Amino acid sequence: MASCDQEVARTITTARSFMKIWTCLVALALLAGCGDDGSSTTDDGPEDATQVPPTTGKVAMREWLAAGHYKQWACEADAHDATIGVSPHGKQRICSNDALAAHGDGEYPVGASAVKELYDAEGASIIGYAVYRHVKAGTDGGSWYWYEEVPADHPAPHDKDGIVADGLGDAGPAMSVCVSCHQAAGSDAAHPGHDFVYVQVQ
Repeated sequence: MASCDQEVARTITTARSFMKIWTCLVALALLAGCGDDGSSTTDDGPEDATQVPPTTGKVAMREWLAAGHYKQWACEADAHDATIGVSPHGKQRICSNDALAAHGDGEYPVGASAVKELYDAEGASIIGYAVYRHVKAGTDGGSWYWYEEVPADHPAPHDKDGIVADGLGDAGPAMSVCVSCHQAAGSDAAHPGHDFVYVQVQ
């Protein structure tokens, strides 16, 4: 009789252990189903392409610029000579998105962006673009994404596709070309603006 009772007890214990394991496996499967689905949206939903440029390289940037969303931002009326004397950009026209245009002093909010149209010497035709976007909190150049594209005969250093910079400002040309200049914004009367932005169009 004792042997029979012991066998029943062992069977119950084994069944309980099996149920615990099965419950854990089901829970893990459910958690996996609730994970990242691989989409590019954030917790706040998808990015508004009319307000922020892409940060995924020249192909996406060229498509975005061609769509002309930035032309609905706060833009300077016409092309003009560079705001600062040491600017390599020549004649230009700048557009600021809502986040950049509406901001006051201090660090710009994440998403603040601007497009600088680069013109020929006569100021008649667009020959290139410089784009910058604040991608994460921080007051260093690496918190901004920088993109610049110029024609093949432009004096600015560029690759075979005319790309001067394409990336965060903590390395490469984005740091040595873009950040090295823009970090002086707000440093003195000859360098207006602040937080890597010389011109805030409102």
